[in-house]
Amino acid sequence: MPHTTDIGFQLHSLSNLLKRRMEHSPALSHMDDTVTRNNGWILTYLSYHSDRDIYQKDIENDFCIRRSTVSKVIRLMETKGLIRREAVPSDARLKKLVLTPDGKKLQAAIERECRETERLLRQDVTEEELKVFFQVMEKFKKNIQ
Repeated sequence: MPHTTDIGFQLHSLSNLLKRRMEHSPALSHMDDTVTRNNGWILTYLSYHSDRDIYQKDIENDFCIRRSTVSKVIRLMETKGLIRREAVPSDARLKKLVLTPDGKKLQAAIERECRETERLLRQDVTEEELKVFFQVMEKFKKNIQ
């Protein structure tokens, strides 16, 4: 299949461009090299859902990541001082994930860069095209699960 019509190739190429943009962003140049793209996505997810308790299981489900992978990522993010686990009063076995002050500061910088990247991506794309794009992406995800 030619690269121009290969879905996987096109998604991978776009992902690489997005990664490169974030890695070379002046707004994020202060970031420690040990902070990964997944860390950024998780920080943003926790920020967006700060109105409710978020647990490791939520990250597993919403990011389609295996439990063992999420456990490692969460542990490393704790070590880096970006998040902490807090016991839930109703069930001591449950630990909600909470942003630390350093995590909030980093997430704010990531958020600014993501907004600008999103603005660039949507440039010259109609609302109808976006609607179709998101519908097709949902089908891709459903087909591959």
